[in-house]
Amino acid sequence: MPLSDPPESAIEIEREILRALCSNAVSSADWPKAMARLARRSWKEPEHKVVYGALQALRTSDAQARRDQLPAQATRMGFPDVDWQLYLTVDAKPGTRLDQLIDTLEEIP
Repeated sequence: MPLSDPPESAIEIEREILRALCSNAVSSADWPKAMARLARRSWKEPEHKVVYGALQALRTSDAQARRDQLPAQATRMGFPDVDWQLYLTVDAKPGTRLDQLIDTLEEIP
């Protein structure tokens, strides 16, 4: 594996964070803080960057609105081929808090 490849764990954590953001697991009160923390993130997986960008562009903390509008938003951004099953049909792992996932991700270079 080339040295420039990100560790698999970083990609998995990114995916878990995005699953949480796409689910009903994030309260409206926690949404702005999580999005602000992730705004500094240099996403390891290009598709994760697209999903985060679509979430950011929607500018809503309403979980159902996000789920309903995400595919269309990504398409408007020029990315119609996102595998939404990875984010919308699989909930975040139970018992893991979003802020803990973000903390863990920030520790990975």
